[in-house]
Amino acid sequence: MTLEIDDTATVRVPAGSEKAAHDAAAPLLLILHGYGAHEGDLVPLLEHLGHDGDAAALRAPLPMDHGGWAWFPITTIGAPEVDAAQDAADAVLAWLDEHAADRPVVALGFSQGGAVALQAARTAPERFAALVVLSGFVVPTPHPGDAALAAAAPPSFFGHGDADAVIPPQVTALTSAWLTEHTTLTERRYAGLPHGVGGEEVADVRAFLAGR
Repeated sequence: MTLEIDDTATVRVPAGSEKAAHDAAAPLLLILHGYGAHEGDLVPLLEHLGHDGDAAALRAPLPMDHGGWAWFPITTIGAPEVDAAQDAADAVLAWLDEHAADRPVVALGFSQGGAVALQAARTAPERFAALVVLSGFVVPTPHPGDAALAAAAPPSFFGHGDADAVIPPQVTALTSAWLTEHTTLTERRYAGLPHGVGGEEVADVRAFLAGR
């Protein structure tokens, strides 16, 4: 199924400095929210991340009954229908082709948004300068682009809590191993952190993004 990103819902945050605003090599920070959330959910993090370039937070394409949005339906946690996850990744890549065709991209995704970020990077490794996955997971099915992604080995950050009751530990372990094989991984595990984003994690992401 072909999905489309509703660009009228995109939250755009301008570059933090005039230099970054006029630097064609400055990466776009692409923000992908989690299941049941919305495009503005992660935007408050921006002021704490130290990213000097511009940012765009996309709304997932599938509406939910309670008013939130999803990238793909939930079947088994950590093992979605591959075609559904790929449809979401393709929608993100189509948005990038239209709105950021010549830009390097740093993708930051939470939970299901992290899975979509990784699936997009597997599909078009050349588009992504770095990846940030917060309490997310990789689709466990091999992808034709995996070898190219591993050859590029983009820097990645994987943060997760040991009190996450949503993403099973075995899914987190598989994602960690996969990221180790396919990216240049920085991984942090946070004691007591549930399925969310913590202050220590935000500081670590800021350090990871510094200079990117």
